Amino acid sequence: MVNLYRKGRIAEKKVMDWLRSHGFYNLQRSKGSRGPYDIYARSPSGVKTYVQVKSGSAWITKEEKGRLKEVARKRGGFAAYVHKDKGNKFRMIPLGNWANKKNRKTSTGIKKKNTTKRKRRH
Repeated sequence: MVNLYRKGRIAEKKVMDWLRSHGFYNLQRSKGSRGPYDIYARSPSGVKTYVQVKSGSAWITKEEKGRLKEVARKRGGFAAYVHKDKGNKFRMIPLGNWANKKNRKTSTGIKKKNTTKRKRRH
C-alpha cells in the first residue's frame, strides 16, 4: 500500500510532466512539500508560476490558497493549483496573476515594449 506522502509526490511528478508538455520550463519541486507551493515553473511566456498539487479526494484549503496567493503576489507571479482526479485528468485552477505586465515576455521570449503614449502637459 502506498502512503499519502508518496502518493502526493507521484502526483507532483505527473503534474510536472504535464506542465512540461504544455511548454513550462525551469520546473522545480519544493523539498518536503511543507511550503505554500509544490512546484515552481516558468510559463511559456516567462511568467513565474507557483503550483499546489492535489489529487484524488484532497482539495486545497482556504489557508493554503491564501499562502499560495501571497507568495505569488510578493514575487510577482501566477498562482494556481492543479487537481488530478481519479481518472488521471489534470485541471489547472488559477488563483491570481501578479506578474509585472511591463516585464512580461511574449511566447517568443522578447520583452514587450510599453506602447502607451503619454499625454503632453502644456
